[in-house]
Amino acid sequence: MILRLDKENYDLWLTYSWSANNHGLCGHTYEVIDYYLFLKEHMRVGILLCEDIDWPTFRNSVVGKYIISDDELLQLEKDTLFVNRPNLVHVNNILFTDGGAKSLMGKHILAQKIFHFACGDKELQDNDKDNVIILQDARIYNDCKNAIDYKKRINFDRLKKPTKSTRCNLLYGTKNCRNIPDQMYLDLLDKYDGRFMCLTNKENRPAGRLEGLSDRFDFPEMPIADLFEKFDRYIYTPVPRKFDCSPRMIAECKFFEKEVVYYNIDYWDEDKGLYWRKWDIDNDFESIFLKEGDPILEILGEHIGL
Repeated sequence: MILRLDKENYDLWLTYSWSANNHGLCGHTYEVIDYYLFLKEHMRVGILLCEDIDWPTFRNSVVGKYIISDDELLQLEKDTLFVNRPNLVHVNNILFTDGGAKSLMGKHILAQKIFHFACGDKELQDNDKDNVIILQDARIYNDCKNAIDYKKRINFDRLKKPTKSTRCNLLYGTKNCRNIPDQMYLDLLDKYDGRFMCLTNKENRPAGRLEGLSDRFDFPEMPIADLFEKFDRYIYTPVPRKFDCSPRMIAECKFFEKEVVYYNIDYWDEDKGLYWRKWDIDNDFESIFLKEGDPILEILGEHIGL
C-alpha cells in the first residue's frame, strides 16, 4: 500500500513503527499523545497509526488518561490517520517514537526529514542517511551519524491525577519485550500479598493454560480509564533482552506517588535505559517533564525550517 500524507496542512507527523508483530496499546502510543499535545501549540502536527488500532480504542486511551477538552478531542480525531501497515509512505517530516528501524525494514519512508527516538534498535546506530536524525540519550547510546543528545520526556501536566487508590499490585507485560512467563505469575503470587491487575495482550494471558492460577489475578481489557486509581504498587518485572529504553510506568508512579518494587532485576549495569531512567527519577525528576522550552522545539525548528 502506498500512503501519501498531507504535506500542505501538517509540518510533522508522529507515529511508531509497524509490523506483523502488533504493539497494541503501549508506551509508544502514549509518547505519541504526549508529544502531540505539546507540539500542537507550536506547529501543525498529525498522528499516523498503522497497526491494529482504531479511533474508538485510541479515543478511549486518551480520555481515560489525559486532561483534554472536547474541542481538542475533535481536533485530535481530525489530526489522526489510521492506515493498516503501508509499505511506502510519502511525507514531509515524520517522527518515530520507538526508533523502530528493524520493524521498518522492507518499508520505504520517503521524507525530507525522518526523526527517531532511539529505543534500543542497534540498526539506528548504523544510520548512514543524511535526512535521518537520531534523538538519543548520550548516556545510553554510542554516537552515530546525525545523533542529537535528547532524552524522551513525559507530558505530566496533561495526565489526569487519581483521586483515590486501591490496594492492588500492577503487572505490565506486552508481547514485544515485556512478556511475563507463566511460572513468574505463580512466583509473584507467593511473594506478594493482595490482588494483581495484569495488563497484557490477550495472547499473553496464562488463564486457560496455567493450572491453579489464583483468582487474585485480574486481566482487564485495555485501555483502562483512570488506571492509577486502581492500584497502589507496581511490580516491575524483568525484560528478557535486559534493556528497557525509557520506561514510563516507573516515572508515572513517581509522579502519582505509587510504590514501585523491582522484581528479580539483577542486570542494572547492563540495562542502561532502566538505570538512567531510575537515576533521573531519583535525582533529577523534572528533567523528564515535557514542558515549555523543551529542546525538542529547537531541534525540530532547526531541521524542518520552522
